[in-house]
Amino acid sequence: MKFDKLISTVAGAAAITLSLAAPQAFAQGAPIKIGVIQTYTGPLSGPGTDASNGFTLFFEQKGNVIAGRPIQLIKEDDAANPAQAMERTRRLVERENVHMLSGITSSAVAYAVRDYVHGKETPLVLMGAAGSNSLTNERGSPFIFRASLGNRQFNAPFGPYACQKLGYKRIAVMASDFVTGHEQSKGFKETYEKAGCKVVKEIFVPLGTVDFAPFLTQIPAGEVDAVWAMFFGADSIGYVKQYDALGYKAKLPLVGAGGLPSERLLAPMGTSSVGITSAMFYTVTLDTPENKAFVQAYRAKFNSVPDATSASGYTAAMAIAAALEAVNGRIEDKAAFLAALRKVELTNAPYGKFRFDAKQNVVFDTFVTRVTARDGTFVPVIVDKLAPDVDQFWQHKP
Repeated sequence: MKFDKLISTVAGAAAITLSLAAPQAFAQGAPIKIGVIQTYTGPLSGPGTDASNGFTLFFEQKGNVIAGRPIQLIKEDDAANPAQAMERTRRLVERENVHMLSGITSSAVAYAVRDYVHGKETPLVLMGAAGSNSLTNERGSPFIFRASLGNRQFNAPFGPYACQKLGYKRIAVMASDFVTGHEQSKGFKETYEKAGCKVVKEIFVPLGTVDFAPFLTQIPAGEVDAVWAMFFGADSIGYVKQYDALGYKAKLPLVGAGGLPSERLLAPMGTSSVGITSAMFYTVTLDTPENKAFVQAYRAKFNSVPDATSASGYTAAMAIAAALEAVNGRIEDKAAFLAALRKVELTNAPYGKFRFDAKQNVVFDTFVTRVTARDGTFVPVIVDKLAPDVDQFWQHKP
């Protein structure tokens, strides 16, 4: 059955099932069990933990009660390993009997569990990263939503900006050699070259690399104006510090995906991070009352600065809570809950406005940030608007 037909079937059933739900299927005050499958160990543990922290924070602020029902979070570590993720996902669904799932940082993990989640008709709200393009497109499911990002989504608008506004006519691309690295770099490359510029060389680096020198020496320094890079977590720190130490920063500006200069990574990167320019949909310096409150609460709880993954975890929890309120906590009425989740629109998320597009992927505004030193700290400062109201199907229009 095609995605659009499934959507219609689920939405059409919502009104009926809401009124006819069996009384025994719902007990007022019984806990709503949410399985959180995230990356808590390994190279992607940083963004995985940050996303989980944001998710947990929102529910704690609500006293872990939504629509009169306790919220029980059951957390499992996928270690960014598809096989482990499948085992833990089965455990959550079949043994713990969770009502829904959330989490997933690795795109490879998201692809691995997609068919199982779809077959079990278990609602899943992706948060943190897991930007696999086809998860909310060709392989979309009425049971899968994404509150974080699509891999192409915030990198595609940056292509023409790097070419035309920054004036970098020839670029080398470097990225982690897994799904996210390939999809994000492709999103940038497509629009960058469509804008009239050229990717001279693409260099993919194994996840968890410690020594980047053999890969950095592949940069054709005399043939490019800049380097676009995409790395996560510990890989970002090692890459940026070695890019500087080996003399590349002095010769070639470093630009890239927003995860490269993630806020929580800037302190260990130190001065090596200054000047990195990237595209993003969230930054800790976003000047809104909602974001300021979020940053203050996150710092107080975790003694660290939030980043985009933290914000997407928090926003995913906000969306889930809004849908639960809309159905008076009756998550057992799956059709009604899914219909309510699909309609969620927020104006007070950490990154501003929030809604899902036609295939249940987040829509957000994008902007350009540049890492700046401020009073001994390093922060990504918004230097330009990029594109408003960006969905996963954004296309560059010259």
